[in-house]
Amino acid sequence: MGMYNLIEDNVNKFWDLANDKAGECESLDEFVEAMTPHVDLLQGSSEGECVEEAISEAWDEYWAKYNM
Repeated sequence: MGMYNLIEDNVNKFWDLANDKAGECESLDEFVEAMTPHVDLLQGSSEGECVEEAISEAWDEYWAKYNM
């Protein structure tokens, strides 16, 4: 497996985990706390350059489907 594939797999794991965790959290702060231990999955990706933004984006994407 090449380095790019490893990075892509890790980013996908992060987003899958974020999708699961967002439903368990009642606030963005709680979600940030739950996802912070997993930010290493974003290492080497463009999302890894701004972790706070990636976590916030994951939160917004999850709840957007319920706020229509």
